[in-house]
Amino acid sequence: MLTNQNDWPVDPEFGSIVEALSPQSVLPTLRAKINPEARTCRAIEAMYDPGLQIRVAYTLLEDENRRNWPDGDVCYLRYPVRHPMSRRGEILEIGGFSMEFYRFPNDRRLRGLRKFASRIHAAQTWQRWLSEDETSLELQPETLRRDLLRYVPEQKWIAFLQAKCIDNVAEQQVKRAIAVRSADSDDCRSIHARLVALRRARHASGGLFRVPKPVALDTRLGLSAVRWVWGDSLLDILGTGDVSTTMEYIATGLQSFHHTRMAGLPVQLPSDQFISMTRCAEDIGAAMPDLRNDLRTMISALRSSIPDDVQDTQVTLHNDFHPMQLRGRPGRLTLLDLERCANGDRWVDVASFAAQLSALPIRSDCDISESTSRSWAQSFLNAWESSTGVPVNIHRIRWYSALAFLTFARGMLRHLRPGWEALARGCVDRALECAHLRDDLEILT
Repeated sequence: MLTNQNDWPVDPEFGSIVEALSPQSVLPTLRAKINPEARTCRAIEAMYDPGLQIRVAYTLLEDENRRNWPDGDVCYLRYPVRHPMSRRGEILEIGGFSMEFYRFPNDRRLRGLRKFASRIHAAQTWQRWLSEDETSLELQPETLRRDLLRYVPEQKWIAFLQAKCIDNVAEQQVKRAIAVRSADSDDCRSIHARLVALRRARHASGGLFRVPKPVALDTRLGLSAVRWVWGDSLLDILGTGDVSTTMEYIATGLQSFHHTRMAGLPVQLPSDQFISMTRCAEDIGAAMPDLRNDLRTMISALRSSIPDDVQDTQVTLHNDFHPMQLRGRPGRLTLLDLERCANGDRWVDVASFAAQLSALPIRSDCDISESTSRSWAQSFLNAWESSTGVPVNIHRIRWYSALAFLTFARGMLRHLRPGWEALARGCVDRALECAHLRDDLEILT
């Protein structure tokens, strides 16, 4: 999940703390503190805020080949120490540094993990949900599989659960899988409401993307669960299918999403987006000082060209719309992750999707050529124009694409994803071009 230590930034504020936070360095201390039988320590998530803090989450495993579930032996270390420090943590000395230590779950917003710390409790919880969702199913606890997909310290965790069930009506065995999210109670409630609203809207209109089916909501514990979405990634679909037909489907689905109303969404104006853009540039510059001058010049250029707040472009935004948010089958795609939905300019979603298509060649987890990614991005923009009848607004596309590139770079940096530095540099190059400061990349022209 986490990039190797050699890719971590050399932050002048933190110095050699990165070495002290490596799994090899913390293992002896964590073994004595948590589990003497642990054979290996694995870093599973990081939150890095340049110049401010580093938090790294670890899991201790008795079997170094086991990757499915950490059996509750999850903790994290934070540097530097805050004063006063939370009563749920304590201070440890590792490698000559004082760090905050927390055994998971330490945060009340994530207390729902206790329901899944043991296999039997996870099976009992899921069976209760099944009794409300699919009354004829009886879960077989011995078949339960759990994977920790994402853990963000003090914010949220997402787990995958899969098991076999006996259908007592059909008298046959069936397989079920869900994604379980633990987060702030209000966040769980709002995402659940958005899923319900979109599912209702889909029955009343054509063209809207599918969304996962809600399975359970427990606001007391900050838990929500949805059916797991099986199927191919959008990149696999584009690589083997009819690109123009798929892009027409995506453009139509996005347009339908924009016209679907959801209650309680925050409003995001171009001025708000510019603030986000500035913060991204500051973080990237703090971690990569050689890019600071380019980033400052870029922000200055983008400040002078902020799009007007045009009311007729205000729609329901996904606000994090990119290729990895769609999966399924051709002509039957499911839209994921409704966490950042807002009311705003439709070109935010259009630009984000096209920009991230064009960034595929610089992603270490993809094998997509520059020419292919560029043709996919252009095919999407052509499909958007033909399906909506509205000409592509090049100025807004380029401005919001700069935002998308900087946001993507900061996300990879903040979570220290593999290859983050090369990707950040590539994204900054593309953002410079979108700000009309580079003309050799031909991105989204």
